[in-house]
Amino acid sequence: MQGQGKKPKKLTKEEKLAHPNTPLTTVEKQRIAVIFIMAFFSIFFWSAFEQAGASLTIFAEKFTDRHIFGWEMPTSWFQSVNPMFIILFAPLFSKLWIKLAKKGLEPSTPAKFTWAFMSLAFGFLILVAASYVIQTTGVKVGIFWLTFAYMFHTMGELCLSPVGLSLVTKLAPLRFASLLMGTWFLANAAANFTAGFYSGYFGHISNVQFFGWLVVMPLIGGGILMLLRKKIIQWMNGVQ
Repeated sequence: MQGQGKKPKKLTKEEKLAHPNTPLTTVEKQRIAVIFIMAFFSIFFWSAFEQAGASLTIFAEKFTDRHIFGWEMPTSWFQSVNPMFIILFAPLFSKLWIKLAKKGLEPSTPAKFTWAFMSLAFGFLILVAASYVIQTTGVKVGIFWLTFAYMFHTMGELCLSPVGLSLVTKLAPLRFASLLMGTWFLANAAANFTAGFYSGYFGHISNVQFFGWLVVMPLIGGGILMLLRKKIIQWMNGVQ
């Protein structure tokens, strides 16, 4: 009979899950909550890490002896230290996670984030020591202080950045994957704003104080994350 519409096509299970009007299940809600929690904690990490483009560059300019056999290394060259360590360490970290996974010993995502915080804090602890040396002797420190700080910061980055991105793609419901990935990067944007705000205090308080707070903040963030670790793993519902 003309005028009658065709019966609506029956959606497959995969199509239902991908449809934006499909209600979220309890498991999906818990996994989304994990994404927001980890994105929030990542703000603490990147707020300290992104000092590389501000206060650490000023530290390299004013407080680091950059002379090597009579030649003065440009301050901007320190911006290449992190990429250099990324190239060196990324394959090693990748192999490490694979080997630990095969043995059933791979740490959970919250544990990797905590390692990232601890590594970041240790890097700034090196700069606290360097600042104390400068404060007590009045002499600039060598380039190795800043280089080693960057090394530990990079190791922290490798425990958090690729792990976090992978976490979002695994936990996000298919229909909200792009939105939640955007949320993750929005947290990074907030961290960059916070990093810029805090770097404004460099030179207004002592370097020991400035870098000291950048040791305390990751330690607090990592400590709280460890306390929440079991609940976060539970809400991940089997996703590694």
